[in-house]
Amino acid sequence: MNSTLAEICRKKSSLTDVQIHILQNSEPLLQFASDLSQRRLTLFVPAARAGAFIPVAVRQPLFGSHEGTVDIDAVGSVIPAGEEPVVAKVMAEKRSLTALKEIDYGRTEPMIAYPFEDNGGKTVAVFTFTGKVAPNKRILTETAFRALQVPATAGTADLYKRLSVQDGIILIDSAGTIEYADDMAENIMRLQGHTAPLGGENIYSGRFDLAAAKHALITRQGAAEEMHGDNAVVTMRVIPLLRQGKLFRLILIMSERTELRRKEEELLVKLSVIKEIHHRVKNNLQTVAGLLRMQMRRVEHEEAKAALQEALNRILSISLVHETLAYHEEERIDVSEMGRRLMDLLAQSLVGKDSRIAMRFDGAPVFISSRTAVSLALVLNELLTNAVLHGFADLAEGEVVLAVTVGDNTCEVAVTDTGRGLKEGCAEKGGRLGLEIVRTVVEKDLHGVFSISPREIGGTTATLSFPCGEE
Repeated sequence: MNSTLAEICRKKSSLTDVQIHILQNSEPLLQFASDLSQRRLTLFVPAARAGAFIPVAVRQPLFGSHEGTVDIDAVGSVIPAGEEPVVAKVMAEKRSLTALKEIDYGRTEPMIAYPFEDNGGKTVAVFTFTGKVAPNKRILTETAFRALQVPATAGTADLYKRLSVQDGIILIDSAGTIEYADDMAENIMRLQGHTAPLGGENIYSGRFDLAAAKHALITRQGAAEEMHGDNAVVTMRVIPLLRQGKLFRLILIMSERTELRRKEEELLVKLSVIKEIHHRVKNNLQTVAGLLRMQMRRVEHEEAKAALQEALNRILSISLVHETLAYHEEERIDVSEMGRRLMDLLAQSLVGKDSRIAMRFDGAPVFISSRTAVSLALVLNELLTNAVLHGFADLAEGEVVLAVTVGDNTCEVAVTDTGRGLKEGCAEKGGRLGLEIVRTVVEKDLHGVFSISPREIGGTTATLSFPCGEE
């Protein structure tokens, strides 16, 4: 496990706890700064041993040069000042320097190093940006370093998410003039109807709908918003940069999200249709259950009534799954919630008024797909029904426990009762119909394993295990 920036500094650097805390505030912004500058970023701090430095963080940009000053594996190592003369000079002179860094024998790349000061004006670290960029993109490096000096808070963390190839970047000065705009930003603004080049334009000219940027210039607070045009949907992140307490530049990050929003809307429609289907299936199953109840009232033979009751419970257990899906946003069902509701349902229909049979659930939330849930509901119905009707035949009290555990992407379900125990031959293939249904569904639909056996202290335990990872 890699050590954190703070851990390395405490063990090997000469920094105080306060200085380390200041650097920690910049740590969440390192990747954003590297992406923005399109250069490899390395953070050096002075070692506890005089005349040496420690690279405590390295970040590679999303695009641009991927070669740089320090290998990621070197993070945390002590490097003599003679191997990093530019870092040593910046640390001593407290000013930024531009130099050529030898990255391989006979090969160099441009590097710019910045001193990073604590609240007392003491240089406590050096940030280096290494890699070749086009001349018009050099402003991005200075902007990235300035961004590192504005600590991210809980409310602004999303503004500093790492950049993607779909993001366009615009830099705006304190007067509202656009200092820099990349090709992606130009393309996104064309979708908004602005065809002229952005460089040198002022956002107050009336040709821009950049309310978030205008608001940030006044309030000096970052913001995120979404613009809806006739042909496009654009999201914007606005990050204000301060120098000596005054705003001097805005970072505006734009992303075209038209296709993404269209797909999200289509998905919402599909989810609504699916939920409606589950609702109708549940209603249809409830209608069938009602017909079975009518039939039960007309049947006098007890064996026929018992058969109809078993069929009714099977239908209601499947209906329970569709009812859950009809009122939940996700297409995955919590086994624990389904198990509790199924036990309540069966307790009402199977446990007589004079019986004292307790139904207890034990387990943590486990989420499975709707297809798996339908099969599992059918299995649980059979096992719980067997436990109550056959395990407690002629018994007035006892307990039925449904336990659910999960580990290594495998879900294990156990139904235990304190009843009479298994009759001879019931657990074998070709025995009781309900157990044959359970065994078939577990092996064929759930691709799991089923077993049932008597308990030493009386009663029965039925166990099944099946894979419950992502499908």
